[in-house]
Amino acid sequence: MAFPCIRGHHIHDGILNSESIVLDLGGHKGEFSSIISNQYHCTCHVIEAMPALYASIPKTQNIHTYHYAASDKDGMMSFHLSSNPESNSLIRTNDAFTSTIEVPTISIPSFLHIYGIPRIDALKMDIEGAEIAVFRGMSDELLKSIKQITVEFHDFIPEMNMEQDVLDIISRMKSLGFACIVFSRKTHFDVLFLNTTCIGFWDIVLARTIKYIHGFQRILRRLFN
Repeated sequence: MAFPCIRGHHIHDGILNSESIVLDLGGHKGEFSSIISNQYHCTCHVIEAMPALYASIPKTQNIHTYHYAASDKDGMMSFHLSSNPESNSLIRTNDAFTSTIEVPTISIPSFLHIYGIPRIDALKMDIEGAEIAVFRGMSDELLKSIKQITVEFHDFIPEMNMEQDVLDIISRMKSLGFACIVFSRKTHFDVLFLNTTCIGFWDIVLARTIKYIHGFQRILRRLFN
């Protein structure tokens, strides 16, 4: 058991197996889900808004793909495209975006209902600021049913003005019984929430220990480089 970092997201792999259901929000080209599926043989449901990226995701027996932008409501929204395909976003922060398209949006409760997905064991979010809306669109009961959530929050982008929103979400998650491990150094671009009702105390201690080991390694690299 360990806490590997996969495509910038730390996860608790000790609770992933062939019965696990993973929801991958912001799937890009499917890299995260491909690694998870290959290593742990779990079922991955991948949501990606950018049509070209969505079309490039490999579809296998265990990887299912959906063309949506995850949000807090269902409908259509403007999706802003960047020259960097990993920066496409529902939130327009500056003039660096090259064009805008309309994409279908979906909330997580609607997604689970429409596609008959019984639960989420692991939730990964890398959706360029829309993670705030996704959290707001999920009930406390739904969040408490998830074993782990790994999130790239975008408070490192000043124009998004989401520092307080991120702190509010962290406070909410702690009140729901989640341990919050921030693997990133100054902002919250690599956060792992572990549900303490189904993950043991010593697993959480190990996660925090690994966090500090990584921090010590960063210090050593700066000193010797």
